[in-house]
Amino acid sequence: MPSPTRPLVAVLPFTPQGEGESLRLLCTELADRLRDRLAQDPAMQAILISSDFLAKAPPHALELICRELGVGHLISGRCHATGKEPSVYVELTDTRDWCIRWAEFYGGGARALLAEDSQAMAQLVHELRSELLVHAGAHGRW
Repeated sequence: MPSPTRPLVAVLPFTPQGEGESLRLLCTELADRLRDRLAQDPAMQAILISSDFLAKAPPHALELICRELGVGHLISGRCHATGKEPSVYVELTDTRDWCIRWAEFYGGGARALLAEDSQAMAQLVHELRSELLVHAGAHGRW
């Protein structure tokens, strides 16, 4: 189990809201990139929970997995095939009470999050980290 000073944050696979292999691949790549960026932060510990594993698990499995692994927060997202460019919705859920603590919609900006040295991704990581710090202070732990 990680120490209380390093939160265990699980990044769930993002879900495509539309048809097409390119949207599905975009979802996978966004979740992987976000997890990698969060894992680079020395104050955090991020893991990616496999979509194949969850697809085969019973509906209550996510809660059991989080409890067993000591996951304090979940990050999930949905990619939408909107207009010319896909959009993405990202949310942060606290596993202690299963409430959404933070959410953001990037209208038409899903691909911008993938760009090398993406300012949008840097801002997303900063906002998530800031939100996690707020909740860590409020509860005395991550």
